[in-house]
Amino acid sequence: MTHKKINFKGRHAAAGLSMIELALVLPVLMLLLMGVTDFGRFNLFDNILINLSREGANLAARTSLSPQFIIDALNHTASPLDMEAHGMVYITRVVGVDGGAGTVVSRVEEQYRASVGDTSLHSKLSWTCSSWTGAKCNLPAATADRLVVLPLPLALGAEVHVVETLYHYSAFTKFLFSTDPDLYSSTLL
Repeated sequence: MTHKKINFKGRHAAAGLSMIELALVLPVLMLLLMGVTDFGRFNLFDNILINLSREGANLAARTSLSPQFIIDALNHTASPLDMEAHGMVYITRVVGVDGGAGTVVSRVEEQYRASVGDTSLHSKLSWTCSSWTGAKCNLPAATADRLVVLPLPLALGAEVHVVETLYHYSAFTKFLFSTDPDLYSSTLL
């Protein structure tokens, strides 16, 4: 009977080489996986904000619910977004008024925001209130200070509700975004 000698040295060398290859490739794969996850999370948060602004505009235009109730309802349904820590919802009522010389201009009649939220998020708003009492804007007395440019012209006496949602997105990975972006959505109804 002849015995075959098994060469274990080659198997151990191949296993060691595989471990070295895995150690070199795994960080790159993990970085790619984190980037894909972060990009997916960014898109999810953006879609949630879009839906919040649409639902808020629908409620503001079609119901008699108070703006503060609508904002609170939107904030409570925004999961996984933490609107109270990183977001803000604004509801603005705009009316088309006589601007003179046969023109119609858009004038802000009311603006509300969440009573709790990131009040620093306002740079992208269509109109920014300069004075607040709690969650309600103290409108300037001068009509010229309440004019807003909307993406669509209003007819004389027409009223729209502009619901704007903002969120400060904190990225997991910093190579995808150089700075943490502020997400924004606006709906007019």
